[in-house]
Amino acid sequence: MVSRRKFFSIAIMMFVLLFLFQFSMVLRDRQNTYDVNSNLAPKQNDGKNVWKNEELDPASVGTTDRRYVLFVGDSSSDMAEAVSRWCTYAKWDISKCSSMEKFKENDKNLPGMLILESEKYALDDNLKKIEELEQKGVIIVFGCLEDPKNIEKNQELQDFLGIYKVVSQKTELTGAKLFEGLLLGGEVVYETPEDKDERDRQDLQLNVPWYQVGSGTKTYMVGLLDQSKQKETVENEELPTLIWRNGIRNGSIFCVVGDYMKDSTALGLLDGMVAEASSYYIYPVVNAQNLSMINFPVFADENNEQMMELYSQSITGMARDIMWPSLISIVEKGGLKMSCFMQPQTNYEDGIEPTSKDLVFYLKQMKEQNAEAGLSLQYKNAESLRDKLNQDAEFFRKADSSYKYGAAYTEEKDLDTVKALMNTELMKNVSTLVCEYTEDEPVISYCTDSVTLQSVTSDGMNYTYSDDIRMRSIQSSLGYTNVMLNMQKIFWPERKKDRWQIMQKRFSSNLLTYWKKFTGFDSTTLSESNTRTRTFLNLDFSETRTDDEIILKASESGSWFILRTHGEEIEEIEGGTQKKLEDNVYLIQAQDTIVKIQVKTAGLHYSK
Repeated sequence: MVSRRKFFSIAIMMFVLLFLFQFSMVLRDRQNTYDVNSNLAPKQNDGKNVWKNEELDPASVGTTDRRYVLFVGDSSSDMAEAVSRWCTYAKWDISKCSSMEKFKENDKNLPGMLILESEKYALDDNLKKIEELEQKGVIIVFGCLEDPKNIEKNQELQDFLGIYKVVSQKTELTGAKLFEGLLLGGEVVYETPEDKDERDRQDLQLNVPWYQVGSGTKTYMVGLLDQSKQKETVENEELPTLIWRNGIRNGSIFCVVGDYMKDSTALGLLDGMVAEASSYYIYPVVNAQNLSMINFPVFADENNEQMMELYSQSITGMARDIMWPSLISIVEKGGLKMSCFMQPQTNYEDGIEPTSKDLVFYLKQMKEQNAEAGLSLQYKNAESLRDKLNQDAEFFRKADSSYKYGAAYTEEKDLDTVKALMNTELMKNVSTLVCEYTEDEPVISYCTDSVTLQSVTSDGMNYTYSDDIRMRSIQSSLGYTNVMLNMQKIFWPERKKDRWQIMQKRFSSNLLTYWKKFTGFDSTTLSESNTRTRTFLNLDFSETRTDDEIILKASESGSWFILRTHGEEIEEIEGGTQKKLEDNVYLIQAQDTIVKIQVKTAGLHYSK
């Protein structure tokens, strides 16, 4: 038996534990200022100060203080647009012309890089001119080797490109292998999966010319073959080469096979090429890793019949009890912050009104998760977007919520409409917009002088190999990602694949697999990323090197940069901080406008 004394001691201990537990919960609840968006920054018209590059006249390039790209090809092409965006981000000027004949060479101001849209711009006498530029230190880039016939019959061009042999004008690949060095993230193989459910990942260009490169070249990407279909075994060095550098006479001629230079994948490829061709290279980045939960949470019990059939719960119940705990678990494992774009309702004409009973729950939960609430501007049925916003504003007003929303999601096709509604009650504090990935819009930009656009870079549920190469490229160039998880199809499923169990498994696998190489960058909400995006877009900088000291001058304190070296390490830094992302790659924050970086050689020193 328990004595009376021991019984009272146990009872007192249990009471104390209960009191401490309850008190801590009450204290945490009181300290949770859930109705305050702590990530929100004041809305400013700093788009007026955005940095803009200069487009130089190729017929009369004068003296300039910064490097510039000479693009030769169709100035309205996808590649020209991709190159122009890279120049804006990297803070280079640009010059465009339709042929080499229209470029008047000026030895006092040669381009830092010459990008040819295809090999046809290097035929006949043009090749001589290009060779002269290469000998003077200009980086040469063949953006897409389109026609092997132009190369096969031209030995001088073959030698210049570093091609030993044109094996065939077209061959079928089973996948591709990207080696480390050109892009951040290390080596990766994109082999066509055997699993039927995973085969839709393989969307790379698999029918390409087969070029074998010779000595003096460095390979960055090769195509993979089905050896059983070859007449004899193909050695690794004989595989079709997709991206390489010809270092003939210590020069830098880069060649690309396929369409990799025709979208945002070009961004990181160009930074990688400059880094590979230089003893060191420093360039600005955003340093922001975002995770956008689109159309989540929801507050109207729409499509209830289908939801009850699939999950035995209403939409709001399923979102709160099934989806939300899973999302928290995935996000905590991935180390990212959520920006949740709320959707009060989808159909504004069905008579089903939203209820605010879960609003406080979600805002408190987001606060504890360091997440941010945003607005979803997507809908199925409404009189207009303005009508939707008015009804949403009424919903939040009735809920007595004073939360200020700094970010909103819209579809790209509605951007112009949204811009005209930025002064409405709900949108007046919004200073950044998010839209799905499209090449019609830059990755990051100003929509208006006071509102930025941060495009989605990847769909977390439908992720392909070309998406992964593009993601790695954007990470390499901008240190930026914005992974989207759009819940619309889950709440309004059309296929078996749209069920949450399947989507959750795929999203978790994608996020924890493909993004794990980039945890060195900072995880941010969209409002936090917005601040860094503005700094990046408005930034100008310069850098010089004397012996082992690099002096970086930035127009914006708090800006971020990547330093890429070849065997050199940062020994000391003044005016900023540094973090090693991977071998020969360092993330630098310029805490002051002048940063001094002391480097030291580790092992053999790089030589061009």
